[in-house]
Amino acid sequence: MLRQHCDDRSCALRRLLHAEITRFPDVLDIVREHGAHRLNDALADRFARLTLAGRLRATDPAEAAEQFTALLIGPMEARCRMGTREVGDTELRQVTRAAVRTFLQAFGPLLPPE
Repeated sequence: MLRQHCDDRSCALRRLLHAEITRFPDVLDIVREHGAHRLNDALADRFARLTLAGRLRATDPAEAAEQFTALLIGPMEARCRMGTREVGDTELRQVTRAAVRTFLQAFGPLLPPE
């Protein structure tokens, strides 16, 4: 997911959206419906299943998916500098691990006291 986010074409599309959003506000909805919404729905479905299995704390799966995506994507916006800087695999893995660690601290199952 992060590789796709940092891809030249993906960054170019986001730059174009940012530049033209005031002239074409409906375009953002179209792009979100075909990208971000589909990803969020897929993650929410998986998180709902993990919650039912007791692997995540009961919460709103769509909100958890949105939070997880933000933990991944947020740091990448600054690191790839809107596509002007290549981010290597090591850095992608570091960001991913940090996002997963933070997400599990917030949404992971409560561990019984020792």
